[in-house]
Amino acid sequence: MRNHSWSLTLQIISLATITLLAGCATQQAVSPSESDSAQSELTGNYARIDQQLSAVDALIELEQIEEAALLLDGLNIEVMNTDQQTRFVRYNANIALINGDGQVALEWLSGEYAYLFDGLPLDDQIKIGLNRALANEYAGKPLAAARERIFLAPLLDDEVAERNQDQIWFNLQLVPVEQIQTLVKLESSPDLNGWLALALIGHTQGDDLYKMLAGIESWQKQYRSHPAAKSLPASLQILKEIANSQPTHVGVLLPLTGPLAKAGSAIRDGIITAWYQAKLRGQEVPELSFFDTSSTDNIVNLYKQAITSGVQTVIGPLAKSRVQQLSMAEELPIPVLALNYADKQVQARENFYQFGLAPEDEAIQIAHDIWQEGVRHVLVLAPNSDWGKRVSDAFISTWQNKGGVIANKSLFNAARPDLYLSSIKSALNVNTSETRHTQLQRLIDSPLVFETRRRQDIDAVFMLAFPAQARQLKPILNYQRASDLPIVATSSIYSGVKDKARDKDIEGVRFVETPWRLETNYLKTQVNQAFPQSLANHSSLVALGLDAYKIYNRLPQMAVFQDVRINGSTGTLGMSELGRIQRTLDWAIIDNGIATRVKNTDLASNDQ
Repeated sequence: MRNHSWSLTLQIISLATITLLAGCATQQAVSPSESDSAQSELTGNYARIDQQLSAVDALIELEQIEEAALLLDGLNIEVMNTDQQTRFVRYNANIALINGDGQVALEWLSGEYAYLFDGLPLDDQIKIGLNRALANEYAGKPLAAARERIFLAPLLDDEVAERNQDQIWFNLQLVPVEQIQTLVKLESSPDLNGWLALALIGHTQGDDLYKMLAGIESWQKQYRSHPAAKSLPASLQILKEIANSQPTHVGVLLPLTGPLAKAGSAIRDGIITAWYQAKLRGQEVPELSFFDTSSTDNIVNLYKQAITSGVQTVIGPLAKSRVQQLSMAEELPIPVLALNYADKQVQARENFYQFGLAPEDEAIQIAHDIWQEGVRHVLVLAPNSDWGKRVSDAFISTWQNKGGVIANKSLFNAARPDLYLSSIKSALNVNTSETRHTQLQRLIDSPLVFETRRRQDIDAVFMLAFPAQARQLKPILNYQRASDLPIVATSSIYSGVKDKARDKDIEGVRFVETPWRLETNYLKTQVNQAFPQSLANHSSLVALGLDAYKIYNRLPQMAVFQDVRINGSTGTLGMSELGRIQRTLDWAIIDNGIATRVKNTDLASNDQ
């Protein structure tokens, strides 16, 4: 089958190439005196363009995207008729969507050629509208995507309508709550207003299952005629069933003695805080039983022991090796929310979920987000360590899969700050500039006026570093003529503690960070009062415990509906098809020495 497809592809490309060459030959053969055949020539050109566009269409159908893009690049929209221009624009948009490039797709679908779609039949208008919504989603513009889908909703039927409605709900969960609260006061569209009101319930009551259910029922009464009131998004319809089958006994498997005791205790303190706060709010809370994983080498037996004691859901274990061991158990009769990721990739299996704070996930998010901002050439700076290589490789792999270019990768020796300057000079090709100056100076007796120059093919710098390293690297970049380059980083760059004097050295660096480390809120105050040591030394693990308690009872919903998003302390939480909890972190920037949340990325700030 593959050989047949490739053979057909070659035929299509050959036909298109022959057509292109024929067009060139025809143009060369026409003499200036043959003006009376101009109309005939024009008709012939249109016929050739039709053949070429049909070849593009066929290649897209065969998923030969690179070949289709190559043929499109050889066409000139200016010599096409209106129908051909419309096809040309749609094919370019489709290829951008297949490649996951939302911003490029939007340029085709909403840019200067959007007028071409005005006279199309309704079915085509709907397809283009759905593609525009998808492009906005890829481009990180959830509100614009939701608006597009709400506008299209009355025109859709059956499964398409249901999927569209579920996607509206998914998009609105990604819009910051502050933005939704502002829009509620300004919007006049009844359908959009209803959706915004429903989204507010998800944002403000999503961590309390029973409160959220009550809020949804109240919303349905208030918005009886709203499309979603008659048929709620699928992920909300299941909430009542989940509420009626809540576990009443939860087992927590953590290392409470031994080398990982402090880490395990910090997670335990987060779970206890979340449990206690839920009880204070009048929620039904489960019985908690804690099992010390350091007491045994067989985590599967400890899991079985927890079940024997009446546990209905397990949170933990923490150590990677134990997560791996439990993932390979023959049977998992009750759900497990492991608090780390197995060393080897685990296929999706019933009742097994993984939730951790992997820095690789942050690097991958950064790659996705800056790609949508139009960045294409990146310089990577990372420590020459196992951690540095692993996390930077996660970024590089994601970046190159998108088609991005790694302009250079520089691994610096974290233990030798005195060598940082030479590492950055080499990465920016400043050494080459200085060598040229030295060579010229030797040839010319008189002094040369010289200004150091860095390489110019870099759009941004991905910096992987800890605070002390970053505070030295950023000033060196500035001094080496790279002060104009945007710098993005993982949360490792920020200590989590306000230090205005020292963080002035990383002024302007933009990084992803958990809401927990950017905010001072009531919950953090409660943790500080009850468990000050855990908060001071293992703040992120406390937040992991808080979120583990928040989502353990939503796992069945998250496993069935990948559109579920829960606003947690460690980020916005969803679940992949493999049962891994995925975190989307906030963006922050060092502004006047202070870490300040950026409500949207630069690109998303244009969301309308």
